[in-house]
Amino acid sequence: MTTNEREAVLAMLNSAHVTEPTRRALLERLDARYGREFFDEAEFGRLRALAVRLVPHDPAEMDLTGTVDHRLIVGIGDGWRYADALPDGEAYRELLASLPEGFETLDGAAQDAAIPTVQSSHPHAFEDLLAELTEAFMAHPLTQYRFGYAGFADAPNWPQVGPNELEPREVAYGPR
Repeated sequence: MTTNEREAVLAMLNSAHVTEPTRRALLERLDARYGREFFDEAEFGRLRALAVRLVPHDPAEMDLTGTVDHRLIVGIGDGWRYADALPDGEAYRELLASLPEGFETLDGAAQDAAIPTVQSSHPHAFEDLLAELTEAFMAHPLTQYRFGYAGFADAPNWPQVGPNELEPREVAYGPR
């Protein structure tokens, strides 16, 4: 994240257009970094490599791997899973164990070639992990800024706009 991007994100989050509860949640996401707690070091490295292939991002900017690890250690979830599926942590460990040895050191093309086999052998775990990583990525303020999304500006009195229209204040946010 460049200094300009960070300043732009902070300007929007600290504006009068964002309510305090939303501001708090998004500021927490902006700088969230978690230590490895649930996965062992090897699993965590494989998860990070897989996460970067599934949802391209810079782990130094957003800690998607740590977000997954943290959720598992605190025991929260979205409230459902397939009836025949293992709990998320166990399912993710099995998925990670099925990756080729040294997956995290393979080049991108070799990693991409290995993913379909893992996906077909652990379809529910793969689907859940992909959804979780995507949700964390899209909920991150930097992603929202880069997409030019300002829908989190939830203060009252937003005027009505039509499809494919922006409010005057929305034009000021997002990359130029």
